[in-house]
Amino acid sequence: MSVTDKQDLRTPMIHEKVVHWANETPDAIAVRSAYETLTYAQLDRESSALASYLGEQGIQAGDLVGIFLHPTVSTLVCIIGILKSGAAYVPLDTANPTSRLTLMIQQLENLKLIFTSEKAADLFQDLPLAVVEIESLRQTLAAAPTAAVMVSPVREDDLCYTVFTSGTTGIPKAVAITHRSWANLISWHVHEYRLDHEANGILVSAFGFDISQRSLVTPLYCGAAISLTSSAVFDGYEIVDLIERHRIRSIHLAPSSLYLIIQAGQAGDRLATLRHLFIGGEALATARVMEWARKKGSACNLIHQYGVAECTDVATSYSMSDYESYLAEGIPMGSPVGNCRVDIIDNENRQVSVGDIGQIVICGEGVGRGYLNNPSLQAERFREISIDGVVHRAYFTGDYARRLSEHKSICLGRRDNQIKIRGMLVNLSEIENGVRNALPAAEDAIVLNTQAVPGQDPELTAFVATADELPPIRDIGHRLETLLPRHMHPRHYVACKQFPLTQNGKIDRQALLSLA
Repeated sequence: MSVTDKQDLRTPMIHEKVVHWANETPDAIAVRSAYETLTYAQLDRESSALASYLGEQGIQAGDLVGIFLHPTVSTLVCIIGILKSGAAYVPLDTANPTSRLTLMIQQLENLKLIFTSEKAADLFQDLPLAVVEIESLRQTLAAAPTAAVMVSPVREDDLCYTVFTSGTTGIPKAVAITHRSWANLISWHVHEYRLDHEANGILVSAFGFDISQRSLVTPLYCGAAISLTSSAVFDGYEIVDLIERHRIRSIHLAPSSLYLIIQAGQAGDRLATLRHLFIGGEALATARVMEWARKKGSACNLIHQYGVAECTDVATSYSMSDYESYLAEGIPMGSPVGNCRVDIIDNENRQVSVGDIGQIVICGEGVGRGYLNNPSLQAERFREISIDGVVHRAYFTGDYARRLSEHKSICLGRRDNQIKIRGMLVNLSEIENGVRNALPAAEDAIVLNTQAVPGQDPELTAFVATADELPPIRDIGHRLETLLPRHMHPRHYVACKQFPLTQNGKIDRQALLSLA
């Protein structure tokens, strides 16, 4: 089935929308940084020249082209140019150590070329692929006579991009997404939330993170501008300054980034232009955003989204409003995005009843091509399922949810977030919700099993983000008694000024264990 929009036409691909806006609003700003700005006409012209260059190098549909850059204007030229060429792009984060980069690149049989900076080019000198310094190439292409553009025809089922997601074995997994799935998601965002040429965005997450891909291209899909920061590390004050100066309206970000932006932007209501915050990647701690969302952020729609990289990043979306209820229950998953289906099933592939817990399974347009060069994991996670007598290609997420009612479910997290205590299966996410509710002054809580002896009963430790001292453990226990059964109470509590983060902006649970 072809992806369709409201006019029943094929959904335009990302690079096709850039061409559209280059014709409609050629002088509108497409991308800007502290050092450079490109209009839509300029981005279209430069990306077409880059696509022609790639064609001359023999790059074609099915090939992969890496981008190893701190996000700059050149990054967007590369992304759009690669897509126009018919190839798929691979965002390679510059924060990755060389050993991890090597593990990633070894999984990409069709990786033919990497665009990078002059400073980083030597990192790839021992690899059997072409390495191109992008700034020099842009200058060369700009000085060359205008020639006929060699742009390959791009099909909906061609690969669009490949990102890496963390693996339980320590080896990152390469996940491939098609143009059909990608255009479906971005088009849905634009139509569902009525994003237009004023929906300027800003990139705040690491380039290799899946949430960063939609952060970069959603503004381009609706004719708005994407702003890029100059700092190589997250700087909440620089981001707030750009939000105010560039009138940023929409941001796609992880909760940990949101907390820091709210903290930096509180004084003087410098976040007043924001209208949509698309929050994903990990669970949001309601207590850390509730006051701002109710007061200064009242004009801004906080949208909590659930998804996985394997299924084009977003599967469900929920607009937040009833903050008090989230403190006790958690934030609902919301409704599936366009042309997607989300089910919660038991071990027999049957829908779970109200009150029960089951695995989240995703079907529809969002399901990606799958893992590259990982046939065993591909067979385990991507398989067919019969739902209501219809066979669907599905992705089994390994995430679990509790169905609270016919139309309301709460995501509890990974299967490996479940442990047995005294023979009873316990989900750590539910304990975390209880601790947050028992400690309303705390900003967040993470519960981990800190038992270091194999075979021994789990020993639960609650790591609590708070600026204050924690109450005595006996007092916390009394508060928890009305929320959780006794066997689910943590035995230890560790106060943290702030949680350590991974390079993707998520809470680093392994680093927390070292604090126990």
